[in-house]
Amino acid sequence: MKKITQYICFLLALIFAAGCKKFTDELPKGILVAKTTTDFRKLLDDVDNQRYSFSLSQVSSYVDIISDDCYADSTKWLSWTTTRQHVNALYAFDQQVWLYDAMTDDVNWKNQYYIVSLIGTILIELEKVTDNPQLKKQLAAEARVHRAYAYLNLINIYAKHYDAATAGIDLGVPIIEDATQLPPLIRQPVQKVYDYIFSELESALPDLPDDIVIYTHRPSKAAVYAIMARAYLYMGKYTEALASAEKSLAIHNFLHDYNSLYTGADFITNLIGMKRNNDKEVLLHKTTSKGFLLNNYMILDSASFNKLYPGFTTVGTVTTNYDLRRTLKFSGFNSAGTITGKTLTYTVTYTSWYKTDGSNSSGADNIAISTPEMYMIRAECNARLNNLQKALDDVNLIRTKRYKTGTYTAITLTDLGSSQANVINEVLLERRRELYGKELRLYDIKRLHLPVTHYISSRRLDLPADDPKLVWPIFTKYIQLNPELQQNPR
Repeated sequence: MKKITQYICFLLALIFAAGCKKFTDELPKGILVAKTTTDFRKLLDDVDNQRYSFSLSQVSSYVDIISDDCYADSTKWLSWTTTRQHVNALYAFDQQVWLYDAMTDDVNWKNQYYIVSLIGTILIELEKVTDNPQLKKQLAAEARVHRAYAYLNLINIYAKHYDAATAGIDLGVPIIEDATQLPPLIRQPVQKVYDYIFSELESALPDLPDDIVIYTHRPSKAAVYAIMARAYLYMGKYTEALASAEKSLAIHNFLHDYNSLYTGADFITNLIGMKRNNDKEVLLHKTTSKGFLLNNYMILDSASFNKLYPGFTTVGTVTTNYDLRRTLKFSGFNSAGTITGKTLTYTVTYTSWYKTDGSNSSGADNIAISTPEMYMIRAECNARLNNLQKALDDVNLIRTKRYKTGTYTAITLTDLGSSQANVINEVLLERRRELYGKELRLYDIKRLHLPVTHYISSRRLDLPADDPKLVWPIFTKYIQLNPELQQNPR
């Protein structure tokens, strides 16, 4: 284990290498001390988010700051300075986001390519291992899943949304298989990146177990089908997305009943808590980047919050919250269940939901790919394929598990006028509720062609649907060091 730790430290030293080197110079490559499948098993189990700023689990940092799932008053907005200056600019839809002398790199880009390059090195060196052929195949498969997941994030953050008519020419992201070769950072077409993602996932499937019960950072077949379902959904391939979601759910379909997650009154402080490894909804453990916590920006003003989560009634000064997501996922309520201020803050953290993990989970927040997302993908695909009752069955299932026992009345096709458009809208609304805080909203805004409105206190900022500013710009320094890397227009 000491050797593995030394190797991880070596990789981190490379990441922070100084000097005017190309971006690929700073990626992990070359020296590797792991020699056996046991060594590589430990290396692929590197998900320590408290000690290190890079790991295979850390995949997101402020991605949804451009979305409508965020609200910032002037105090909060002005607090995003120094290493958060780009967050300030992204939220305000500014023309210039990255400064050459910025006090931070682009953590999203850097973390994903850390994973990509580490996996490339692992796969090269793993070929030399001979002690356990079966485990060797599984480890290689796990590695490919992590790389595919990183590319799915990269293509949706830094490229236009997938459009079958233009995906063959739209700029995607560089594909790096072997960082030791210091390849040029040529942006491959969006279609080629998606093809690569599916190639990696399909090649991994045969050598993975069906499911993982405890070590959810290890990919499984259920997780691979889930990633495929997400990717197909983003491509608008609803038949394929539906099939993949159903395959994942056929293996692992657990949903928490929120009524069983707390004692006493339904507040965050009364959550029983769990460990990441016994959260049975998780299909593949992934987190935000270390130090980039969701409660710093996943905030809604009270009016928007009540509109999004309308499952409550207020009589006098007492509010009864029927939808338990209101009070078990957000802070900002008093003991009578009433909102106390102007904003509500998403608070699914290591001090609430995962408090039995303690400080081991304090470095980053969980944004796992999970069974609720599979139910929502299945519901949306069924709605779009005109299987309307099946779509509502999944919506009602989710809500039954999220509302206080006996308070939810199932929605029917009659309630929605038997309209496909109305069912789709109902599903999408439930998707937003259920997946709030998972860093997926920006991708939905892009694929659904939605506008975004932000407020800085009373100042209103509007971004039209399909605006180029919905695509993250590439960090200026990376382009200056790699002139072949083309910038996104704004």
